[in-house]
Amino acid sequence: MAAGILTSPAFPDMASMVAGPALAAGGASWLAWRYLREWRQRHMLPSKLGFRSDPQVIAAGRHEAIREALLFGYTTDKGLPVWGSYQDLMGHLVVKGQSGVGKTVGQSGLMFQHILNGGGVLFIDGKLDYETLETMHQMMVWAGREGDFRVINPGKPEISNTYNPILDGDSDEVAARCLSLIPDTSNSPGADHFRQQANQGISTLIAALQRTGLAYNFIDLTILLQSSAALDYLERILTREAPDAPERINLSIFLNQFRRGKGINIEALKSTFGGIGGRLYMFGTGKFGQVSNHYNPQVRLFDDLLAQRVIYVMLPTMGKAEAASNYGKMVTGDLRTAVSWLQDLPKEQRPWPPTFGLFDEAGSYITKAWDRLFEQSRSSHTILAPAFQTDANLEAISQELREMVEGNTWFKQYYKLGTQATAESAAEMIGMITRVQRSLTMSDSESASSQVLRTTPESNEGAASGVAYQEREQEEYRISPDQLKRLDRGECVLTYGGDRVYNLRVPMIQFSDEFKEKCPPFTPRDITPPFRQGINLFRRVGEFLSAESQQTLENEAKG
Repeated sequence: MAAGILTSPAFPDMASMVAGPALAAGGASWLAWRYLREWRQRHMLPSKLGFRSDPQVIAAGRHEAIREALLFGYTTDKGLPVWGSYQDLMGHLVVKGQSGVGKTVGQSGLMFQHILNGGGVLFIDGKLDYETLETMHQMMVWAGREGDFRVINPGKPEISNTYNPILDGDSDEVAARCLSLIPDTSNSPGADHFRQQANQGISTLIAALQRTGLAYNFIDLTILLQSSAALDYLERILTREAPDAPERINLSIFLNQFRRGKGINIEALKSTFGGIGGRLYMFGTGKFGQVSNHYNPQVRLFDDLLAQRVIYVMLPTMGKAEAASNYGKMVTGDLRTAVSWLQDLPKEQRPWPPTFGLFDEAGSYITKAWDRLFEQSRSSHTILAPAFQTDANLEAISQELREMVEGNTWFKQYYKLGTQATAESAAEMIGMITRVQRSLTMSDSESASSQVLRTTPESNEGAASGVAYQEREQEEYRISPDQLKRLDRGECVLTYGGDRVYNLRVPMIQFSDEFKEKCPPFTPRDITPPFRQGINLFRRVGEFLSAESQQTLENEAKG
């Protein structure tokens, strides 16, 4: 309108002659901008998929709402934020993607938000990454929570808090952690028989130790498994202090199987335990021992998770693959105990925000025991978020475990996938969509014939044409396996509750150089835990083990 007025004869000057077309062009541009807004928002962030995410997203504009949800990322089509509420996140999250495509970046972003919300974290890292350690330390400093930070690093004790993974839990739970050091024997009935015997024996010994009221460590268990004199000593303690206790009776019944005359046949006992003493010895000595061979450790999972602390477990899988893997299995076993204790608390006493368990490169330390965690931990206010590279990481344990993890995760996050099998299973999990395939067929034909041998030849001519239009429905992948293999770094596909699908760009958490310079370097917090007396069998090792037995023990640990 303004352009029309200015170009009328009432405004003949040159300014109006210039301003009129300019205003007209501006108005046209504004209308075009509004008209094309939907088109512009289709690909606001770069993506090769061209996928339109589900329009239903969680609004978290208010501060109170943000504290009840975590931001996953922004949709590539419209740039909208996608949040996961804590209530839904307690249904768990599984992350898949090959190395170096953004899994750790995504996990770090979720963890940082959770730390800012005041939540507790258990982060088990299947790779020894000191850059991640410094980043987590900076997160804690930024949030003003550096006093809540704990680090378990059996590869470098000088920057680790102390932690005894076999101290808490009932005898069966601790025995299961110890047995996780031995390869699975479920497919071999003969070997499984001896494994069950070993489980019974270790459970009996743990129950007896716990009945004494004294703390114990890896070296104490190792000595008991190698020395008849140490077993007699434990039995005498219980006979003196709790003669009628079932733990004392069970210990005597177990030991009677191996008594020969007045002594215990230690070779038969060792055969029953299948060399597990040497494996336990590995965690009671050297660098692992400096971190784990303690009666009063600085980290107690249940207490720390209940207090909303942040625990970073660094596994040296590259240099000590088997030991690091076994250590991770014991930590997750301890987590099962902590989760069961949290379940027993009244609902109002369970952690909120929920405890966040992140498990990077989880394929290096998973066990069959994981399935119960995914089934039952929601009621304890615990979120589980394991990350894998391929489905083979889960299937190497069992197909049932993979089904349990897939079937008990409300969120599934797929980064760039590196194998066809994993990409196909992910595409099937994302789902199919029915599309209409249309086809249009056109045909033309002409014909001519004549009988040339007749005096009056006859001839025929004909022409025909036709058009056929056809529609049929067929199912196709919403996102194909090939598309999942072509995702960019920092890009993922997220399924939410099984019915909503989002193509996201994941933001990266970065601190300024100025803040990093001001942030002090990480040093483990000096913590004085409550004192508890230990049984301390090592102080009497000269009575319990001969020099030959001690050498045998060391050889078993090395071999």
